[in-house]
Amino acid sequence: MEQDHTEMLRSLRFTLAFVHCIMEIAVSKGSAMDASEAPDASFLQQQSLVADQISLLSREWSYAEQLVLYMKTAELLSSALHNAMEGIKQGKLFPSSTVKQVVKKLNELYKSSVSSCRCLNVRLQRFFVHKQRLMDRINSITAEKLVYSHTVQMVQAAALDEMFHHGEASIQRYHKALLLMEGLSLIITEQADISNISKCKLCIERRLSALQSGLCA
Repeated sequence: MEQDHTEMLRSLRFTLAFVHCIMEIAVSKGSAMDASEAPDASFLQQQSLVADQISLLSREWSYAEQLVLYMKTAELLSSALHNAMEGIKQGKLFPSSTVKQVVKKLNELYKSSVSSCRCLNVRLQRFFVHKQRLMDRINSITAEKLVYSHTVQMVQAAALDEMFHHGEASIQRYHKALLLMEGLSLIITEQADISNISKCKLCIERRLSALQSGLCA
């Protein structure tokens, strides 16, 4: 029973860490959107209708990406909370103070994710009333693709840090990228994708091992 408790708590903590990383990606989508909306003198002078439309589409696309990411975190958190409750009922997970804290945090993030989903959905519904074609395109977005793309960019940034001898920054990026890849491997189903992620994880682990053993300056 002690082993069941330890394993379930480890799984809950991993979900918490994985969800935190996904939510950071969602926040970055919003930050990029805010930066793109900064006033620009030439833009204000032109008052271009085309530019207005491009800016609007860019903003709504960011909303859509954020929405699918928060939907994924809500799904993961809901599953984790359900498993925790079932584990406690079955006596496999002991309701210790640590477990209660983890479950409380999972519940808080779940409520936050649902709230973000509702807010973003309202914004998008107003925009897409007459934009069905673009809506069809946005429906093709998946949280898994967004997380994978972000993780690949993170690995590339880590490699640059490594190249310029920023060892600590490189290690931090590799660790977070490894966590994201590990999380993805638990939720994807396509065998080809699973294989690619396994290869990526192996490469990241090798770089971390080299950096941490001091083989790289």
